Amino acid sequence: MKKLLLLSLMLFFLFGCAQQDSTVTRSQFETQTEASGLEIARDWKLLSVMALIVSVILVAIAYMIGIGMEMPEIKAWANNELSQIIANAIIIASLIGVIVFIDVLANGIVLSSGLNIPECGDVTQSCLQGVTTEYLRSYVDAAREGARSTLMNNVNAAAMANRRIGMYCLTIYCLQMGTTTTIAGHYILDMDMYAIIFEYYTNLLASMEAQLFFINEISFNLGPVLLAIGIVGRSFFFTRKLGGLLVAVAIGIMFFLPGMYLFDWITLDTALAGDRGLAAQESLCPDECRMGFPLAYVEGTGEKLDSLQKVYAAFSSEDADIASSIVSGNIQSATGSGGTADGENVVSCFHGDYQNCPQICRELPYPSTIAMCTNASTGVQQACAQVPVECKVIRYVTVQNDLEAGKCPSSCKVVPPLRNNCDVDNCLDSSFDCRQTTYEDLSWRPAKNTPDAAKRASCNMAADCPASLDATESCVYVLPETGNCNDLCSGCPAWCRMDGADIANLPDSCKENGELLDACTNVCPDSCKVNITSIQNLPGELCTACPDEKRILASTLPNSYTNGTCSQDECPLDIYHRVAIPRNACETCLFTEESYAYNPPINLRCSDLCAPTDATPVKEPGSYMNIGADGLVGRPEIAGVAKLMIPAYLLPLFNIVATLIFIKGLSGILGGDIDIPGISKVF
Repeated sequence: MKKLLLLSLMLFFLFGCAQQDSTVTRSQFETQTEASGLEIARDWKLLSVMALIVSVILVAIAYMIGIGMEMPEIKAWANNELSQIIANAIIIASLIGVIVFIDVLANGIVLSSGLNIPECGDVTQSCLQGVTTEYLRSYVDAAREGARSTLMNNVNAAAMANRRIGMYCLTIYCLQMGTTTTIAGHYILDMDMYAIIFEYYTNLLASMEAQLFFINEISFNLGPVLLAIGIVGRSFFFTRKLGGLLVAVAIGIMFFLPGMYLFDWITLDTALAGDRGLAAQESLCPDECRMGFPLAYVEGTGEKLDSLQKVYAAFSSEDADIASSIVSGNIQSATGSGGTADGENVVSCFHGDYQNCPQICRELPYPSTIAMCTNASTGVQQACAQVPVECKVIRYVTVQNDLEAGKCPSSCKVVPPLRNNCDVDNCLDSSFDCRQTTYEDLSWRPAKNTPDAAKRASCNMAADCPASLDATESCVYVLPETGNCNDLCSGCPAWCRMDGADIANLPDSCKENGELLDACTNVCPDSCKVNITSIQNLPGELCTACPDEKRILASTLPNSYTNGTCSQDECPLDIYHRVAIPRNACETCLFTEESYAYNPPINLRCSDLCAPTDATPVKEPGSYMNIGADGLVGRPEIAGVAKLMIPAYLLPLFNIVATLIFIKGLSGILGGDIDIPGISKVF
């Protein structure tokens, strides 16, 4: 009886799902079946529920006969049928959920790709069918375009092959003799090649058109009919095997096979283009990271010519050989004429000794992660020091964020070494990690505590490197003062460490003779203070009656900071309504973008920001045929047809075999019977 009660509850739930008018159950599968000309396909849910009810009645009668007449065989049959009825109910409920899940998945991929597939914007149509059709149609269009192009090339080759030239002599002295011959007979070979390629294209078109026909006319038209018949047939013991097989076949051709095409679309970028497919997708790469290394520069204006196009544009078309010599470094300079640098002197960045400085090392500050650029024994630094600054790249932040820049006080920002020529005394022979100093003492350098005398001497040589608060004059990193704010601001209480505050709103402990304490003004560094504007920009809506100067957080605060209009109720003690007093100098810079921790702001993370993304490929499938012939050997016409072999032949065969394996496995689970000889030997 418990099983019958459970079955009844499931039937009521299933019947409710069948009757509701929500978008979920009125989705693409329901639309397909309701549009069918067969009544069994239109009413598959109702027929399934009715079949389950009839099965329950038969089972109940069998139980009565088995118990009343003490027939254990009938009772055992009824027990088995009851479990099958419950399985049928679960299958139907799961099917509705799977339909919705697959449709949502397909919609999500389409939305992320930016493709315009009308079926995915209409709840009455199948998004999965639309995606699969778009995938195949895209390749059909690519094959047609390739075939059309091949046919045109064949016509042109035939025209050339049939051109002839002749010579005739009309006088009696040469007996009116004449001769004719072809002038481009080798084009016959091209005609044969284009004819063979065109035949390949026709076979490819036939294959993809057949796949497109199967998806549109079989999978999504015949599939719902097979599914409806299978669900009804599985409800009765004498058609259970056939019903299980039909359900497995229907699910395989309706959902699994189109899903394999969706899988092909997602992975095709890597399959055809390798890592180039991922590299082609741009990440959030800022403008300063897109700057190329200069090939030349205009001497008068200092304009950097960082591409071949810019160098050639600086000269007239007649002087293209001069532009080429500038790029290769064969000549040191030349006067531009008729181009963008008309009348100006264009200087090569790779002339003479400049070639001893690798291009990858022409970045300021020197890329410390590249050993060849910082190893003092190789002489690369000395060579690069002689290269003009116009031939180097400084990745200044192009579009600055004032709010982000204001998070870190100026006194906490690192001054990078942006001086071009640091070949001063023994500077370039020093250890690179010793080229550091501080704001307070520009003559200070770190000392290596090592028994190796050579390493200590190399570090001591860093004292010869110029240091300046002007980055373009400094050859070392100038670091801000750090430490505990209580030690750095001795004599200035934490609640007095304000920048831009109204002294009248501060307690008497912060004042001396009506002025702010000298320890807070001249001793305490700005990095240990709170800027009043950061308090005014807090997102909290409370604290309207509490003065801005008292909206701070610290380990100890005067009573006036936590009572009255600044009490916990009026102004909560949290980071949404108050700003924490720094405990350590420059700790506010920890939450600043790295670029703005330098003065001036520079971007040293281009290798990370401009790395290839790992997002799902979202290009239209046919666009993969336009990736170029890189990696393929042969003429472009042959490479073009070769690329289509994978989506037209290889992937469909894989999809078919995978679908057959899926149907075979699912049929066994659903109680169906299917035997595909040799399927186990495919792999």
